[in-house]
Amino acid sequence: MKISKIISNTAISATCYLAASILPAQAQEASWKMHVALTESRVETQTAQKFVDAVNSTTDDLSITLFSGGSLGIKDADMLRILPRGNVIQAAALYPGYLTRDNPDFAYILPPGVASDPNSLRDAASVLKEVYGQVYDAAGIKALGFIGHATRDTHIMCKEPVNSLEELRKRKVRVWEKFHVDTFEALGVSAQIIGQSELYVAMQTGVVDCAVYPVSLAVTVSLQEVAPYASYLFPYVLHPWTFVVSQSAFDKLSPETQATLVEVGAAVEAAAMEDYVNGTNDTAAMETFVSSGGTILEPFSDEDRAAFRDAARNLWSELSEDGGDQRKANYEKVNDALK
Repeated sequence: MKISKIISNTAISATCYLAASILPAQAQEASWKMHVALTESRVETQTAQKFVDAVNSTTDDLSITLFSGGSLGIKDADMLRILPRGNVIQAAALYPGYLTRDNPDFAYILPPGVASDPNSLRDAASVLKEVYGQVYDAAGIKALGFIGHATRDTHIMCKEPVNSLEELRKRKVRVWEKFHVDTFEALGVSAQIIGQSELYVAMQTGVVDCAVYPVSLAVTVSLQEVAPYASYLFPYVLHPWTFVVSQSAFDKLSPETQATLVEVGAAVEAAAMEDYVNGTNDTAAMETFVSSGGTILEPFSDEDRAAFRDAARNLWSELSEDGGDQRKANYEKVNDALK
């Protein structure tokens, strides 16, 4: 019996053709819980929900419930230990960068700022699946596909108009990870790590003057109220979020249901990646940003963007070279794919 399933919403539009056989009469044999740390309002969570809905409407022996906002009480950092068991949760949408405690090499696979084009993420997808897959496979986790990021562009958002490295050197800048601290330091810019939950107040009280932040995510936390000027600096090319499931739980499913999970994962990945590359979410967010008082400045110059990218790539190379054979091998594979 051939079954077709349309996967679509405001952010995702793709047709997924799913092949399935007549399943046993006993419906809903397996009931899975799926974890995602992000809130319901995030596009990545909505993509995960689309995956769940497609699976649930196509299979008769599996039901998945998505728990967003980390509501299951499990941290992403623990997933390499908990998910393989398949008894507490059976599926998750994970950001590999959050798994660095148990696998430090993940921090250096695709650090922010090293790519020059959003298409790089799609071009490098097969290599990234191989690199991440080695860790997931060893842990007892099966990767089903990627989720394209909700944003394509990364901006410098400031209290006052800033769109050059020269001006940025006069400001205190917020970043979200140490790799960026070191990248900006190489360019003579003072940067510090501040969490998202503390950023609004830090900007409001003058702890920082600017923040590295995508406009399309900034509007979800009203950052334009305290940092109304934004200028593009680099593409938001980072670890893609991944659909992963417990291998032991997956092995208990019927072959038909296993095939459905794989095919739905591939279809949702293709749709979400297309939205990412096309900047579907960025375009809508830009309109919200401007209509709520924000100003989009001219982007940083070609020279400044190249200087930032070169600083990030040099740091990436140095850290990978000093990190042992596996980290160096990962760097060489991903670097070649980005080129």
